[in-house]
Amino acid sequence: MAPGQSYPSLEALLKLEASLKELCEQDALRQSEGATARAPASLLATARCEGRLRAWCPRLRQFAIVGGTLGGLFMLALVALWWRLSSGPIELDIATPWLTAAIKENFGPGHEVEIGGTQLERDASKSRTSLRIRDIVVRDADGTVVASAPKAEVGISGSSLLLGRIRAERLSLVGAEMAVRIESDSKITVFAGSNKRPFVTASAAAPPALPEPMRAPAKVDRPASAASTAPAAPAVQGAPAITRNGVPDLTALIAWIESLDASGLDGRDLTEIGLQGGNLTVDDARNGKQWTFHNIDLSVTRPKGGGIAVALGSHSLERPWHLRAAMTPGEQGHRIIDIETQKLSTKDVMLAMRLGADQYEADLPLSGRIRADIGPDGIPHMLDGRILVEKGVIVDRDDPLVRIPIDRAEISVDWDKSRRALVAPFQVMSGGTRITLLAQFEAPRDASGVWALQISGGSAVLASAPVDPNALILNRVQLQLRIDPTKQRIDLEPSEVGNTDLGVALTGSLDFSGDDPRLTAGIAGTRMSVAALKRLWPVTVASKVRAWVIDHIQAGTVERLDISTNAPWSTLKSSGPPVPDDGLLIQIIGHGAEIRPVEGLPAIRDADVHVHVSGRTAAINVGRGNVEISPGRKLSITNGVFEVPDTFPKAPPAKVRFRLDGSVPAAAELLSMQRLRDYSNAPVEPATSRGTLTAQVTLSLPLKEDLAPGSSLYTINMDVANFAAERMVMGQKVEAALLKVTANNIGHWIRGDVKINGVPSVLDYRKPRDGEADIRVQATLDESARSKFGFDLAGFLTGPVPIKLSGRVAANDGDSRFAIEADLTQAKVDNLLPGWLKPPGRAGRATFTLIKQPTATRIEDLVMEGAGASVKGAVEVDASGDVASANFPVFALSDGDKATLKAERGTDGALRVTLRGDVFDGRGFVKSTLTGGAASNKQKHDRDIDLEVKLGTVLGFNGETLRRLDLRVSRRSGVITSFALNGKLGRDAPLAGDLRGRGSNGRQVVFVESNDAGAFFRFNDIYPKLAGGEMWVALDPQSADLAPQEGILNIRDFVVRGEAALERVAAAPQQPGGASPGVEFSRLRVEFTRSLGRFTIRDGLLKGPAIGGTVDGYIDYHRDDVRMRGTFVPLYGLNNMFGQIPIVGPFLGGSNEGLLGVTYEVVGPPSTPVLRVNPISAVAPGLLRKFFEFPGGNGPMPAQTYAEPTSRY
Repeated sequence: MAPGQSYPSLEALLKLEASLKELCEQDALRQSEGATARAPASLLATARCEGRLRAWCPRLRQFAIVGGTLGGLFMLALVALWWRLSSGPIELDIATPWLTAAIKENFGPGHEVEIGGTQLERDASKSRTSLRIRDIVVRDADGTVVASAPKAEVGISGSSLLLGRIRAERLSLVGAEMAVRIESDSKITVFAGSNKRPFVTASAAAPPALPEPMRAPAKVDRPASAASTAPAAPAVQGAPAITRNGVPDLTALIAWIESLDASGLDGRDLTEIGLQGGNLTVDDARNGKQWTFHNIDLSVTRPKGGGIAVALGSHSLERPWHLRAAMTPGEQGHRIIDIETQKLSTKDVMLAMRLGADQYEADLPLSGRIRADIGPDGIPHMLDGRILVEKGVIVDRDDPLVRIPIDRAEISVDWDKSRRALVAPFQVMSGGTRITLLAQFEAPRDASGVWALQISGGSAVLASAPVDPNALILNRVQLQLRIDPTKQRIDLEPSEVGNTDLGVALTGSLDFSGDDPRLTAGIAGTRMSVAALKRLWPVTVASKVRAWVIDHIQAGTVERLDISTNAPWSTLKSSGPPVPDDGLLIQIIGHGAEIRPVEGLPAIRDADVHVHVSGRTAAINVGRGNVEISPGRKLSITNGVFEVPDTFPKAPPAKVRFRLDGSVPAAAELLSMQRLRDYSNAPVEPATSRGTLTAQVTLSLPLKEDLAPGSSLYTINMDVANFAAERMVMGQKVEAALLKVTANNIGHWIRGDVKINGVPSVLDYRKPRDGEADIRVQATLDESARSKFGFDLAGFLTGPVPIKLSGRVAANDGDSRFAIEADLTQAKVDNLLPGWLKPPGRAGRATFTLIKQPTATRIEDLVMEGAGASVKGAVEVDASGDVASANFPVFALSDGDKATLKAERGTDGALRVTLRGDVFDGRGFVKSTLTGGAASNKQKHDRDIDLEVKLGTVLGFNGETLRRLDLRVSRRSGVITSFALNGKLGRDAPLAGDLRGRGSNGRQVVFVESNDAGAFFRFNDIYPKLAGGEMWVALDPQSADLAPQEGILNIRDFVVRGEAALERVAAAPQQPGGASPGVEFSRLRVEFTRSLGRFTIRDGLLKGPAIGGTVDGYIDYHRDDVRMRGTFVPLYGLNNMFGQIPIVGPFLGGSNEGLLGVTYEVVGPPSTPVLRVNPISAVAPGLLRKFFEFPGGNGPMPAQTYAEPTSRY
């Protein structure tokens, strides 16, 4: 047998056996109480009892067998039924007439019930077998359908079944559509199904009059007739809530609930009604709101222990929720009320209670449990509970700016009967804001019926972000409220909120006795920071102004804060009628404010601010303030007014006007910011402009949370004095004593008598916002102007160049085309093209067409003539300024040159340059190499280049030529990767060069060697007085960052001729009338550092049979200056021996000098240096000679090591 299974026959046998045993025991007990003399009678009675048992044992055995058999068969029937139900419902149409009669009996006379069929099916959701009817239809006396449902679950009363009158004690509609309409007079109408005919209608009544002290009703089943004829409790329309000594009296409500418990939900036997998996629509005509519940379960039951229980919920996968409420009887007439919710929507609760549902929408899941003990007198003896509000948001339907996110809230309630007070500590968390306070509701002490509410204790942490280091902590909270339900009024007695640094005093009242509640309030604050004010400003007060203040006023000090209101509540809503001028007044006076009127623009700092809100008009006056665009650049704002005439619209229009004074660079930087850049198109750059301006600025913009670019209209009328801008018009510098500028959303217009790079001109520059700018300029450009015009030729082209330019500047991605004529006569050309040199004053001109494209710049029809040069061709430069291609079929930089030049950018990004010809003047190229090209480190060099030069004859300095030149150089990422040089120099002396590794670390160096050092020096115009000699030079390859290059020069067996001072020191023999034999040297070794246009020489050492010496200093080609010094040591071999002596050697001259020597210096231009000797230094031996040295030109240099070629040492 299954555990817990009931078998009626077996139970009857067991009961019979138990009764017989009890009877025998009673007889035995009576016999034992008699005297001993009656013992034989007792034995006789016992014998009779045992005889009876022996007579009943066979029958008991038969009953047990029959009962077990019937139980087994019943068990098999249940298993078979369960198996059958698992495959689908079982039709039981035979029971349909009985069920129809039972349901009709519940509805009463005047209703007809139709049932389509009856079936027995298994309810998987509740794990039970249910008897359900399908296609139920209820009609009234007229035959109109008043209720219908696809299915219904029915439970039959067992007692009524035995009496022969079948009645339903449980009825649940399955999948039905139900609607509840609450009329304006609180009349409730219930519709079932899709029809519009009411199913149930009930009138709202006030709580019945206070009955006699309530007694716990006896659990007696009343006859149906008596229940149906019982008179209803009288209703008093509009009667006030029943209270006793100020405490709510719940007697009437409990009496009505217990009447359901006593008589049934239908006044008879119905103990449970419900709705399963249906849809319920509630239409409240009182406020015009309607809300629908989908897939809900509703159940109203009478528990067996008494009382009543209601369960309402939804098993929706998106958001399930449940509500359970029960009232059960307790001891001594008490009633226990238990209400529990799980994720109940606060929005639905507010709609049901009509609490601000027309204005605020609260999407907050509500969970909690409240238990109450109501005494026989209807007065609460105990009430406690806990309510948990989960993450959600409260939104004002009419004002999206009023949005209050809630992360978590918890409220505990506890009724203290002795103190007659409801204690409710609560905590609310929203982001970084955390409010933990204690609320105490005190019941009235007298007949006035006024409740007192006190909120105090705890603290409030107000933060603007989850992690806010500047959160405002309020640890002094004292709010006193008086709630008068009779007068329908809430008074806020003088209260205070604050901390040790600030305080806010509050007072006011809310009178809701009329149709439109009226709010009277006053708020006054002490001195506080703007950050504290923004955190204290309620989100519901002047929400649009508050949002603007929070987003745009970032810092400052509030000296005065006054907020007062005396207006109907509806006028304070954003969608309500206009607020009277005296209905709302907000005044905030502060200083040191930081205001950011428009997002993306700099703030106004140190501003004196007066905020005035009257009714719906808001104005912010800024007496004066400073706009710090960047360090050192400020604009002064005076007479600033920010006005919102009407804050009612969703995006109310605002007007801004102010006067702006300051510098042009500050204004230019302001216009170049991302927020204004696309609309101002300002041609002035802050770093290259100067001047002062006075401007009147007017702005019109909508006041909304996210101001889109272009949604504001502006007009600027500006007078600029002492103006100058480097790249104002096509990159040219513009100067003007007075310049007038007009700008608006359409474009800007610049006009006036100006100077373009110092040249008087008349400028008329018009630039529409979406069109091409028209420009006509005739001026003379110097180096700075050319650089700003887009031709950064610093060092290549110096001096004024008169030009004529005309054209249109393309808008957006179009091509700008300009015809340019340039007169180069007054300019100096220095390697504008490789090797082209032209001094000022020599005729020269250039004409070309400049085409500026988004991705490239083309110079077409280029013709350059002057100083014997003639170049014709075209050049294309990409967007980064690198040469993309060049073709010069005529490339003659001097008279007699015959050469061509081509350049093309390869797929790998390297520029391949080819120079070929028969004759080429290389003096300009040599000079530019020694001087560092354009003499400016601003010149952009191509990092990847392949150079191939093949020339028959290259002319050099001092009549020297280089023949059969073959030069190949490759550079990648600014570093030379390959180098090959071959040619003939002097008297067919070979000149060779390559890139090789030297030293133990395999360091790459550029190595050049020749057997005629004198010819090499003369060709390059380094030192023409050197003759013969075998030389090599090792130099670091040029790096990508143009860092200084370390190198070594080594020459052996050479002669210096023509230096008279040197010959005098060396005492070289002079033949009368003959050429000077010069001074012979066996070795010269110099370490040097090459930078742009400068050679720094150090640790130079000369050795010879007659004289030796040291040398250090520099040769600066940029400054055209030579400054070297050193010491000549006569009889170097003998004299230097003293410096080699240990310990005393440094005092006798050192390792490279001698005991006796003569200091010297070489100064002057590199082309004609002058050697000067200090003869007095000859009398100062050794270390004392340092005091007679000439001042050096080298600064301290870091010690570096350079590996010499092993092939030479």
